[in-house]
Amino acid sequence: MKALAIAPYEGLKELIIELGRNQDFEIHVEVGDLEKGVELASRAADQGFDIIISRGGTAELIQRKVSIPVIEIEVSGYDMLRVLTLVRDYPGKAAIVGFQPISEGAATVSQLLEIDISHFVISKEEEVTPTLKQLLEKGYEVIIGDVITVKEAENLGLNGVLITSGKESILKAFQNAKKMHNYFSILRSKLLIAQQILQEEEEGIVVFDTTLNSVYSNTCFTEQLKKTFKASIKIEEAVTEVISKGEYTSLIENNNIFWKVKGTKLQGFETSLVLFRLQRVESNPKRLSNGIKIISSLMNSSPIKASFIKSNQMKIVLQSAERYSEKEESIWISGEKGTGKEKLAHYIHYCSSKRSFPLMTINCSLLTAEQWSLLLSEEEGLLTSNENGTIFLKNIDSIALSNQKELLSFLIKNHPKSRIIASSSENILAMIENSAFLYDLYYLLAQLTISLPPLSKRKEDIDHIARIFINESNTKYGKQIAGIRNEAIEELENYSWPGNITQLKQVINETVLLANGPFIEKEDINYILKTKLKETDMSHLDLTGTLEEIEQRIIRQVWLEEGMNQTKTAERLGINRTTLWRKLKEL
Repeated sequence: MKALAIAPYEGLKELIIELGRNQDFEIHVEVGDLEKGVELASRAADQGFDIIISRGGTAELIQRKVSIPVIEIEVSGYDMLRVLTLVRDYPGKAAIVGFQPISEGAATVSQLLEIDISHFVISKEEEVTPTLKQLLEKGYEVIIGDVITVKEAENLGLNGVLITSGKESILKAFQNAKKMHNYFSILRSKLLIAQQILQEEEEGIVVFDTTLNSVYSNTCFTEQLKKTFKASIKIEEAVTEVISKGEYTSLIENNNIFWKVKGTKLQGFETSLVLFRLQRVESNPKRLSNGIKIISSLMNSSPIKASFIKSNQMKIVLQSAERYSEKEESIWISGEKGTGKEKLAHYIHYCSSKRSFPLMTINCSLLTAEQWSLLLSEEEGLLTSNENGTIFLKNIDSIALSNQKELLSFLIKNHPKSRIIASSSENILAMIENSAFLYDLYYLLAQLTISLPPLSKRKEDIDHIARIFINESNTKYGKQIAGIRNEAIEELENYSWPGNITQLKQVINETVLLANGPFIEKEDINYILKTKLKETDMSHLDLTGTLEEIEQRIIRQVWLEEGMNQTKTAERLGINRTTLWRKLKEL
């Protein structure tokens, strides 16, 4: 038997691979949730797979679309017990929302544990959103469920906690897969496409009808841009806007090349058709890509969980962000490194009517003087292409004075339609006084200002932020950490956190990875804080020993600061990933 497992989240993939090694059948594992899972499943028969294994709403959706047997990884009592134990101390009202097996299982386990938590039964996917909206009106803040429920909860600004699957559920799914082993063929027919548009066109072209079906696409779109377009553009909203307003513009990034998307209505057809043209804005992927990131839409995610905030300082910050979000004035965010300035910029964009359009982040510290000149040239047009969205100038205090002058001249001359947000970690007024930053540029970009407090000034938020990071790490690594001891929280609250939230996330991430028990203990936290972080504190960096030994300490520090992400670490150190990988092996 050849099985394809489609995991809705990364941690489940790792667990399936681990358990699949001991099975007597061939199993391949991919990560894909909902529509992406359906896309993977639709190719399964042509690839010779006999059966599909998936979970929750993804499994249900696949069952409707393919003829290959689909085995569902059930949510077991063990899975429910772990997640209920994790969230029992969360603040605010919590509820479990799911189909009958999940809801009934939650009711039984919560009664046994004497946990006061509500549960709500849904019978079909269409009931998820109305149910969650009712709970939102009733003051519920935390929603526990499978991937589809958690994602929709986060769309509505609620805090979603995913019920992860443990070994017991996966092994049971393997047994069911063997019993249900069948092979079905999938026959697919392709729509004959009219030939009036040249397939050799260098710009991408795709046509949708009002039912959101793609009735035509050229070779450039199909082979290069289809996946990125579907992931970046909310097709229903884009088609609706073209039909109602006559046009639509956006910006996407594909393989480090930027494309301007322009939608128009085709005339002369019996049914309404919408044409999208994708035109290159920047054709050289190496010239600008390192410092620029585009998120095409934040419609499906709330970057900050406001209901977890306890500190008065942060409540004022978020209130200011929400009020400023619909203003056209530029916004300047200041704060120490690691305090979450980029997340706050995302939050401002998310709270505004611009959230369905791109958020372009320009990491000023990663762009050379030559790249700045290229970015601001009228020929490239990248900054002026994001007409309806937001431009976030991250670490703007790192720009050379000559490039500051270029940027100021560009903004005054072109008046970009995008809303601009800038952030800095340094004392910008001191930089202005020392002639290191232009007075006129600062006051052009700082029409509205927000200052983020360091984590040491908002320690009452550490408990709940840590639990969020535990859930994220569980999902990432396939772990089942059920909670954190109060004594461990006290250790976190007593630490000074020079690296702020970024450093806290690193500590929790590494602690979850190394923890052996179901709870994070005081000893686990102490081990990280007293041994690992001593190595990462730049102010106490040990400069004794050989040059090679000092280099190893620096590489380890940057690696940990970047959350053990090798790509970001290599970029920051200015070396390639192969060199970094070799040096990490020597640590």
